[in-house]
Formats: sequence, structure tokens, C-alpha cells
Amino acid sequence: MSNRKRFGVSSAVAAILLIIGLIIGAAGGYFITASAPPVTTTVTSTRTLTQAPVTTTVTATVTSTTTVTGAEARLSGEILVGALMSLSGDLASFGKRESTALKIAEKEINEWLKQSGQAWTFKIIEEDTATQPALALQKLQSLAARGVKLVIGPLSSGELRNIKGYADSNRILVVSQSSTAPALAIPDDYVFRLVPDDNFQGKALSKLISTAGVKHVVVIYRGDAWGDGLQDAFSKEFSKVGGEVVPIRYSPDAKDFSAELSSANAKIGDWVKSYGASKVAVLDISFDEAALILLQAKDYPNLMGVTWYGTDGTAQNSRVISDAGDVAEKVKLYSTLFAATSSPKYEKLRSQVKAAIGEDPEIYSYTVYDIAWTLAIAIATTGVYDATVIKQIYPTVCANYFGASGWTLLNEAGDRAGGDYDIWGVVKTAQGTYDWAKVAVYSFASDSITWL
Repeated sequence: MSNRKRFGVSSAVAAILLIIGLIIGAAGGYFITASAPPVTTTVTSTRTLTQAPVTTTVTATVTSTTTVTGAEARLSGEILVGALMSLSGDLASFGKRESTALKIAEKEINEWLKQSGQAWTFKIIEEDTATQPALALQKLQSLAARGVKLVIGPLSSGELRNIKGYADSNRILVVSQSSTAPALAIPDDYVFRLVPDDNFQGKALSKLISTAGVKHVVVIYRGDAWGDGLQDAFSKEFSKVGGEVVPIRYSPDAKDFSAELSSANAKIGDWVKSYGASKVAVLDISFDEAALILLQAKDYPNLMGVTWYGTDGTAQNSRVISDAGDVAEKVKLYSTLFAATSSPKYEKLRSQVKAAIGEDPEIYSYTVYDIAWTLAIAIATTGVYDATVIKQIYPTVCANYFGASGWTLLNEAGDRAGGDYDIWGVVKTAQGTYDWAKVAVYSFASDSITWL
């Protein structure tokens, strides 16, 4: 993927965007010169983006003109930013780490604002959605009642789909760190996502599984916006290379998976007899319930005799390790996860989160950190707390930002414009415990898998 871009920016906005270079490598605070009250500014962004999408190779040149209207008075006091977080529920193992990253970002942003002489502070209000779409909407409505106009999260596509209508109609800007459902890739709405949609992950999974020689896959998947979308994206890609898929869908509220596992076990058994175990696999598209699925799968010998694959819902999932590490190690559970770009900022945040909670962050800890920073930069650039204004300039901010997760360039749907995927597997350590280890990398540019 190559990208060429030209930005015509007023001196006021250019001064703000100069901080991006500092953010890339700064080990301490971040600095910006306090400016006069902002004025009406036009930012014209012309970028030529050449990339290889899922279906074909397209070169597109897009010219967009963004008009940002500033306020007559400087911002002051607390600027409230909501955060819809999975502190409990099916993504709680991710929510804990991402909440920690947000607190680190909030502290650093306020240090930067103080050093730059700003009269406002950046206040994040976290709300626990329990990974439930209905509760996510209630929490968003509660935040809106408090005057919140910018919201980080939620984690899951099911939650995001349920709040999108309310956010759009009430002009609340929502930026998710981890929602990937292709159906939510909609241009010019009030939703942005700092990850690629699952058309990219579906292609990475297909390449990973097909290059292992597998031709027949049972997909056990979560029946929600995320699971439905990723299953569909994978199946389409896998069928292109001659693969066969049997999808088995379960309810997100399920606690007993015996019916699904029994069906999978029977199909796997038939395929193994016909093609051999090396040609057969299981793909598990789950959240934290993957641990329970693995534990219950121990009773099905056919399932235990083939390799399992997973997704961004299982990769680096601490619940899988704590509850079902031995089973996951037996079946490998090779799982795809959008890859952050290694940099000093990446390493700094990794060390900070590890020091705070004793766990390594996963990719969405890095993206949620970057969301906080890009929103703060957008507010400082425009000088207003207005979701419609921020919505207009946010893609330009992201195009010029290199954060803890890497370059945050967005596509025309407001989602991250693609990238590589790390492959994680469960291994037994020298101490006899179980842990995640990065075992391979999928290259988006070359559509290839490299084992480490």
C-alpha cells in the first residue's frame, strides 16, 4: 500500500498539527504554543491512496474540503469525553487493559495542555456497558444528558450498531477502538473506527488457514454483528481458494455449547475420515466465552484432533489462558490480531500498562490510547467542543498522527485504512504455565504469511 498526500492548511491549524512529530517520539510531555482564539479555517486535503482491498486493486484520488469554524472565546474548564467500556461481560478481559491505557492517555494529555497554557482539561468519563448492546445505548443516553458530545468506544460491533442511530441523530461523535463489522463501514456518519473492518481480517484468516493446507473448516461463531460479519468475510475469501465451510452459529447469551460442539464434532469426524486431519480445522469466532467453548470441547475427541484457529476476539485473551490454557495449547488456537507498529511510543505504553496491572496490553489498548490523543488534538486544533466540527477535521488529524498503534490514516468510511495482522498461538512456557506468543505475521501488502 502506498500513500501520497498534500495538505493545504492555514498557519493556525498547521501550528497545532506540528505537535504530531513530537507525539511520535516524545518520552515526556507534549507541547503546543497557546494560540489566539481560533477563526474560521478551511483545510483542504488531497490524498492519493493506493491499496489492495479485499476484492481488487484500485487507485483512487480523493479531494475533500473541510471547513472548521472556531469559537470566539477560548475553551475553559473540564471538557468531558465519554468512554463506553467493557469493564464486565464478554470482553472484560480486554476492557481492564484498555481502561488502564485510557487513564494513562488522560494524564498525559492534561500534562500537555497545562504545559501549553491551555485553559481547559480533558476529562474521560468511563461507563461500563458489560458488553451489552442495550446497556451501551442506555449509557450513551446518560452521557448525552450530561452534555457529552464525544465518545470513545464501545468495544463490540453489536454495541456500536445499537448506538449508531442515536449517535447520528443527536450528533454525538463516536470513535471505537475495536469494532470491525464490515456492515458498519459507512461514510459520512458520526462513527469512526481506529481499526480496519473485518474484510481485511477475513482475508488474513483465509490466507493463514489455506496456506496450512486446510481445505475444510467448521466455523463456530458468535451470532451478533461482529461474528456474523467476520464469518461472512472469512467464508467468502476461503471459498475463493476452493475451501469448504460449515458455519455453526450460537447465541451471544449461550453458556452451554454442547449442541454446537456435537454438530461440529460429527462434521469434523466425517471430514477426517475422508480427507485426513491435516486438511480439516475449526475456526472459533468468539469473545471471552471461547474459554468455555474450549473447556466443553475437551469431551469431543474429533475436535481435539485437529488444529483450531481464532480471531481478534481470542488473540491475547487472558480468560482463555487462565481458564483453558491447556486445551488451547493442545489445539494451538492460532488467532489473528491487527498489528501495531513497533515504535518508542508503542514500547512506552506497553511498559506503562504492564507496570500498572501486571499484564501486557493488546492492540486495542494502543488504539484506545490513540483515540484519546486524536480527539484531544482535534479539540485543540478547532478550539471548540462541537461534534460536527470535530467530525469534519478528525480524518485530517488522524492522517497526520503516528501514535502508539502506528499511523492512523482512515479510509473514506472513517475506518483505519488497512494493515498487517499478527498471528498469536497458545504455548507452554518453561515454567509449565500457558501464555500467548506471536508465532507469525500476515503481510497486507504481499498477502502472505511469515512464520517466526
